[in-house]
Amino acid sequence: MTKPITSVLACAFTILSLIGYIPDVVGQPVSGKVYSVVEKQPEFPGGKAGLSQYLAETIKFPGSLMRQRTDTGPIAAQFIIDQAGTVHDVRVTSKPLVGKARKGMEAFITTVITAVEKMPRWQPGEINNRPVAVFYTLPIEVNVK
Repeated sequence: MTKPITSVLACAFTILSLIGYIPDVVGQPVSGKVYSVVEKQPEFPGGKAGLSQYLAETIKFPGSLMRQRTDTGPIAAQFIIDQAGTVHDVRVTSKPLVGKARKGMEAFITTVITAVEKMPRWQPGEINNRPVAVFYTLPIEVNVK
């Protein structure tokens, strides 16, 4: 005798709920809460050294900005790391640039967003030993010399 798909899904959802993981289809936290302060911060695989290496290998600074020795000012990627460690809702903040530098900066921002979106899963942040969604700000330092 086969069980209807709805009862199988309900059973799987119940089991996952009991072990502390509630799946969701769109990648948003089920509770809707995103924390900015947590007991345990999310961690990139390999820690800070792994994150630095990943960014150095993945993000390329546009040659046009390099040739112009453009001062990009402070740049930061802001994103959410959900309960499963998946990164989403990536935004990049930077100072506005004008003229030729603007096009190069737009290309750079696109590169940063792509690199962050393709990050491997993080170890999620925690509150009371339970994974929670965390709003994360990652400063990106650019040295043009």
